[in-house]
Amino acid sequence: MNLPRRSGPWLDLRLTKQTMDHLWNAISEENKEDYSNQLAGNISKSELIEDKDNWFYETVLKKLAERLFYKNCNNYYEDYIEKEKPPPKFEMKTFWVNYMKQHEFNPLHLHNAGIGFSFVVFMKIPTHWKEQHALPISANSIAPIASDFAFVWSEKNNEVCKNINFPMSSEDEGRVLFFPAHLQHMVYPFYECEEERITISGNIMLKSSDKPEIQFSSDVYEDKEKIIEILETSLKVTKQELEMMKKRGKAKKNKVIKN
Repeated sequence: MNLPRRSGPWLDLRLTKQTMDHLWNAISEENKEDYSNQLAGNISKSELIEDKDNWFYETVLKKLAERLFYKNCNNYYEDYIEKEKPPPKFEMKTFWVNYMKQHEFNPLHLHNAGIGFSFVVFMKIPTHWKEQHALPISANSIAPIASDFAFVWSEKNNEVCKNINFPMSSEDEGRVLFFPAHLQHMVYPFYECEEERITISGNIMLKSSDKPEIQFSSDVYEDKEKIIEILETSLKVTKQELEMMKKRGKAKKNKVIKN
């Protein structure tokens, strides 16, 4: 993995062949669960995949999540040094593959309600941006963007949204963009190509802390013993009242028979 470049609120890097092989193996698994109805993409197919042995996360994603987290941590010294707060732990919650055909697109959207981090890995790009931008629908435009990936975001005290387009070609296969989940992004459609465009995405969140073990003090045990004692006394009294009611009922019944 090459060191990530940071030209905005994201990281931009290249994966090694070993990592790409791991991801292709994940894609090749059979009987994957359909994930299309959970995503914004107007595309043919999206499926959940498995990061076997958590290898991709531990090898690549963990470092990137920590890098972005600490980059934007304003109170690192106060929280993690002075207060001795344990460093955060992350985990990948969802992991899926997208298959996009010509004319399909991914509209402007964010991931996971904007919580945590997300990424996209460009696995297969069957078109070249130069050819796509030269198509009749783009050639005469002041903003040729056919087949591009794009980020859109706003900045404080700036009324105009910023955006950046990433023209795509086969040279981008193995490229990763890692970004905060709240960063809006989109994918424009490509044309005149029968092959599928394949990408992998996922969401990373802070790991849920384990529930602390409950330790009872001796006072708690004493309170429980008192409660049991009260219940036993109440039950004893109730039984006595029932016996009294039975005796009265028998007495009234005998009186009616005599009369």
